[in-house]
Amino acid sequence: MAKLIRADLAQGFHEYLEGAFIIIPATSDPELNQSIGMAASKRGILVNKVDGIGDVVVPSLIRKGPIAIAITTENPALSKYLRQRLESELEENFEGMARLLGQIRKEIKQEVPDQMERSRIIWSILSDREVWKLLDLSYEKAYMRAREQVPQHERDSLDAGDPPQGIDKRD
Repeated sequence: MAKLIRADLAQGFHEYLEGAFIIIPATSDPELNQSIGMAASKRGILVNKVDGIGDVVVPSLIRKGPIAIAITTENPALSKYLRQRLESELEENFEGMARLLGQIRKEIKQEVPDQMERSRIIWSILSDREVWKLLDLSYEKAYMRAREQVPQHERDSLDAGDPPQGIDKRD
């Protein structure tokens, strides 16, 4: 159970540490925060420092579908700033690309025996601006364009370039 304690700690804080699993010393007094953190550590209690790196880090988190980016700094304002900047950069269809690469990767693991060649294929898809543009229009068209990055001799059948739903589902 979480408990938020707002108290005058001039009289001491040790009683508040009883039974705690984790503490977050966040007073306006850095020396008091340090004392609380040290006392908690001596008792085996995890410490999340708001002004530095402690036993526990609670990052600022960005989630976009299958993508998760965690940010932590020694300054909450900087973490927030970085999160906002990265979120604005992630406006492009990264979620669709993550899905597409996941599917392609599964397929080429079976079709392309050489790991270096598989890596080259994935990077060529990532670098292909046309795939990115097509993702905004049609997943199937982006998939077909991405499949073009797999050398013809590596494809396992004549229909390997068709979207996963089949040739009749092209849009």
